[in-house]
Amino acid sequence: MSARLLLLVALAAAPAAAQDLTPSTEAGDTAALDRDIGPLKDRVPPVTGHTFVMARRFELAPTFSLSFRDAFWTKYVVGATATYHFTETIGLGLRAGYAFTSVSGSAQICPPNEACRSPTKEELDGKGPGQIKLITALDFEWAPLYGKISLLAEGFAHFNLYLIAGPTVIQYQAPKDLNAPGSDAAWSVGAEAGLGMRFVFNRWMALRFELRDAIYREKTKGATETAGASYQIRNQLFFDIGLSFFFPSNFTEG
Repeated sequence: MSARLLLLVALAAAPAAAQDLTPSTEAGDTAALDRDIGPLKDRVPPVTGHTFVMARRFELAPTFSLSFRDAFWTKYVVGATATYHFTETIGLGLRAGYAFTSVSGSAQICPPNEACRSPTKEELDGKGPGQIKLITALDFEWAPLYGKISLLAEGFAHFNLYLIAGPTVIQYQAPKDLNAPGSDAAWSVGAEAGLGMRFVFNRWMALRFELRDAIYREKTKGATETAGASYQIRNQLFFDIGLSFFFPSNFTEG
């Protein structure tokens, strides 16, 4: 009697159990999963889109450059750079700038029977090398690194690191000859290489810094008098700061 009663109870409970299990075992049902991860849905944001894209955009940047390690002339260069970015990593830029020169603090002259002192611009004109007036360059740019820096847990500053290299054309003041005072404008073709970094403000503006080395051949009086040569190879180091504007001002992801 008891065995028959247990069998009837088991048969009555079986359909109810099967009915409860059916929804959770059907393929594609996510009700149980939603119940489990529901609180996490508000804590885990979706993947965000690109903050900054350079591919197929123009970049215009007014720049200010300062030369350093100058033996005779310190240069303050006001200019601009226009770059077209073919991809996120490859670009081609045209640079031009006009230099204002002043006598370097390290320049000294020692007249006979007088104490050494800093020369005037007239005394140094045509005698001290590095008196640059115009500088232009065609730069090939490669940007292999893009990243972001945490700002005191309040946000992130996006940046990219890039390398530049290319030919440069420089106008400088060359000595007239070994005996005449003053200088004449002369041109020289050389090359430059450098390292730069952009800090991105938004989708269309960034702050950029560059360290460049311009290598060119220059006529100097000193080389002629001491080594019998009328030209020497010079390295001119510049530190640039500029504000970049990208066009179009927005971009389509993907």
